Amino acid sequence: MRFSDKVLFATGGGSGIAAAVARRFTAEGGRVAVADLDGDRARAVAAELDGAVGLACDVADEESVRAALAAAEQQLGGIDAVLSAAGHAEFGPIEQWSLERWNRMMLVHAGGTFLVCKHALPLLRRRGGGSIVTVASVAALVAQRDNAPYGAAKAAVLGFTRQLALEVGPQVRVNALAPGRTRSGMTEPIILARGDGDLERGSVAFGAGTIQRRVAEPDEQAAAACFLLSDDAGFVTGATLVVDGGETVV
Repeated sequence: MRFSDKVLFATGGGSGIAAAVARRFTAEGGRVAVADLDGDRARAVAAELDGAVGLACDVADEESVRAALAAAEQQLGGIDAVLSAAGHAEFGPIEQWSLERWNRMMLVHAGGTFLVCKHALPLLRRRGGGSIVTVASVAALVAQRDNAPYGAAKAAVLGFTRQLALEVGPQVRVNALAPGRTRSGMTEPIILARGDGDLERGSVAFGAGTIQRRVAEPDEQAAAACFLLSDDAGFVTGATLVVDGGETVV
């Protein structure tokens, strides 16, 4: 019960890795403010969890972030930990990208991480400190075909995480999770395409580039994220935990 009496604010919590983190955090004694661009999905996940609340939050809008954090603090009594996981994925040759699409990618991932951390820090400090986990990607570490804007945005998240760790430590720890190929709502279209419409065949093809020869499940990424959020990682800050089945060493 590592998270007894602790409260987590999790963006992107309506699905995928963040929803899995919310479930694990709750199972280990904590309560979660599940925040998502789709408020209905956030509330649906929260309805499954003891003591959780679901909140609509657009991480690309500063007032929306501020309001969601204020609501979380009011309804749950404070914030002890933050998971900044909201994001989206788009792919294609760079010549086909407009500046508007590029800016949106940067705003949601890098800008959203900045806004969530900026407005969460006063809440964490009011509780005596805490832990922030940002979500990057192996695309920030290795080149992937037709994935330059996403990789660049996630690399910005990694750089920001290191800088913020120095700025706010030792009271607040800040670390990044860099997931590899994981089965989620965001990756399902890719997996289906790899399998010609068959999810299981696509998963095998999608995971073939890893040492483990498979894709991860969201719960496996949640285990790593919850380690970083917990006191078990009390001497870990400014770090990137890569959970990719060995893809980045192949």
